[in-house]
Amino acid sequence: MEESRAMLKSLILLIMISSFCLELTVAETYCHAQRRLLIDACKILIFRQAPPAECCRRIRTTPAWCVCPSVTPQRAALIDVNYAVGVIRQCGRYVARGTKCGSITVP
Repeated sequence: MEESRAMLKSLILLIMISSFCLELTVAETYCHAQRRLLIDACKILIFRQAPPAECCRRIRTTPAWCVCPSVTPQRAALIDVNYAVGVIRQCGRYVARGTKCGSITVP
């Protein structure tokens, strides 16, 4: 009886760990797809042109928790923070001063 309880506990633990790992994998796949869609829709911003409607839609719907971890110090050095925040606000997404996104803090 004790042996079957130990086996059942082990099985439950294994299922919990597996589902946690699966959730992490699904979340990372989801975020990768969201970042790709955002980049594809907004690449015209490199030329400092007005953001197209699809870009603004992606800016409003892409979760910050998918984007911010990818803002490394190396990438942050390439970004004009004031311009980026201006575009985000122009597209209708609120960005508070002092917000941290990766290695960037909004002025």
